[in-house]
Amino acid sequence: MTRSEYEAQRRRLDEEMRVAIEMVKAGHQAKIQVLDLMLTMSGEGTPEPVAAPPPPEPEPRLRRRGIGELLEEVAKIMPRLPVLFTKDDVEKELAEPTDRASLYRALRELEEDGWHTTETPGRGRNPAVYRRLVSAASAEDSGDGAETA
Repeated sequence: MTRSEYEAQRRRLDEEMRVAIEMVKAGHQAKIQVLDLMLTMSGEGTPEPVAAPPPPEPEPRLRRRGIGELLEEVAKIMPRLPVLFTKDDVEKELAEPTDRASLYRALRELEEDGWHTTETPGRGRNPAVYRRLVSAASAEDSGDGAETA
C-alpha cells in the first residue's frame, strides 16, 4: 500500500465515521423529541430547555500557498529526490500537505523548465514516474537548478 492509498483510505474511513456519528446524533434528537412530547401530553409539565450542543468544528482545510510558493518549494526539494520519483516522493518531502492539482501543476511547470522529464505516464492507480534531470551540485551552481546532471 502506498502512502497516497493509505491517506485516501483513511479519509474515507474518517468520512464514514463522521456520517455515522451524525446519524446517531439525529436518532438521539428524534428520541428526545418523542420523550418531550410524551411528557407534555401526560400533563406533568413541560420539558426543561436544554442548551443546544455546539456546532461541529469544520474540517481543517489545506493552507493556500501564495503564487509560486509551491513551485519554489518543489524546486528546492527536487535535488533531494531520487533519480526516478513519483508525486508521492514529492509529497513526503513537502513541509505541509498540498492539493493534488496544485502539485501536478507545479511538476508540469518544472518539467517545462527542464528540471525533470516524464519517464512513465501515470495510469489509474499507478502514478506517473519522473526522471530527475537536476543534481544537487548543478542546483547549487546555477542557482535555479535547471541543468542536467
